[in-house]
Parts: sequence; C-alpha cells; structure tokens
Amino acid sequence: MHPPLRIEVPDDLHATTLRRQLKPFGVETIAVDGHYEVHVELIDRNPERRVTSALNAIDTWLLAAGLPSVQVHLDGNTYTIHAPTANGRSGARD
Repeated sequence: MHPPLRIEVPDDLHATTLRRQLKPFGVETIAVDGHYEVHVELIDRNPERRVTSALNAIDTWLLAAGLPSVQVHLDGNTYTIHAPTANGRSGARD
C-alpha cells in the first residue's frame, strides 16, 4: 500500500471543494496545525496513473478555487503546484 497523496489547503471550504473535484478517488480531509489536508488514497494497480489523474484534477480545481498554488506531499517530498494560467496552460510543478 502506498502512502496517500496529501494536498494542503487553507480552510475547510477549500477542502470541501477539492474533495468534490477528487470525488472519483478515495479522499478524506484532516485538520493539521491551522490548515487542512486532503488525502488521496493511491491504492491501485497503477498508482502513477492515479497520481497523474489527481494532479490534473488539482490543476482544474486551483483555477476554479482562485488559489495561486498548493503544497502537495508525495513519497516524502513536497511540491508546489501553481494554478494554470487563464490561457489554459497547465500549472507548473516545483
């Protein structure tokens, strides 16, 4: 079993809307030190494909949520996902 993909969001409202966007995945919301994390379960025969699908859903959600970026935790690493630009270009990942 793989550890979950964790997405930091600033508040419960953003956690709720992200959970809706990630509805096809097994997700849960956890309150952590003044922010919330949405956890995406990666139980699948192809977890890499599941991560890619979740990251694409997060890109779509970021634009709708009006957030400039979110921190994502995966396999012990932290990444910043930036919102896509208005012209539809995908958000950059650090």
